[in-house]
Amino acid sequence: MATFESDPIAAAKQRLALALRPRIALIGLTSCALALPGDTEDRISVTDRISHADAAGPGAEAWRAATVALVTALDADPDLRALRQRLFDVGVSSAFEGDHDETAPWTSLVLRCPRTSLSTLETLAADDAGIAPADRNEVSAQFAIYMLRNHHRDWQANRTKLPDVGESPYTPPEEWNLLVST
Repeated sequence: MATFESDPIAAAKQRLALALRPRIALIGLTSCALALPGDTEDRISVTDRISHADAAGPGAEAWRAATVALVTALDADPDLRALRQRLFDVGVSSAFEGDHDETAPWTSLVLRCPRTSLSTLETLAADDAGIAPADRNEVSAQFAIYMLRNHHRDWQANRTKLPDVGESPYTPPEEWNLLVST
């Protein structure tokens, strides 16, 4: 399990450094593609909240100021910029965006990717995982089964129809523990 810094900027940098790994972005973006098969814009996105207000009350202005400082620091961080650029180079754009629901507003880093770029993102994930070119078709098939068994709306039925291929072949199981929160 990952232990995140207590400083909000340092903690957000740690979370985003994990989320911006090609193999992690691939799972999130592919999951969205499976969930929205008829998306007319052919765009999919995943988000990682970096700032969330507890309420829109007297502290709202302080929250907004802290969010501006956080986004400014994250946007200027050279390591995060390099990770975002790697994804951009294969067709995945990213931007800090605000949103809200009935509870409060928040700010997230949003990744967007046309479906046509998913195969290029998968190639980058395979490169990072050290998968030999000769093995990529087999590994890609395992990844497709993993996604259908774990991230598809019919996952329960798919688990009875498809073989268990374990975790994503692009992410070592020990790294999945980094994403578990307590």
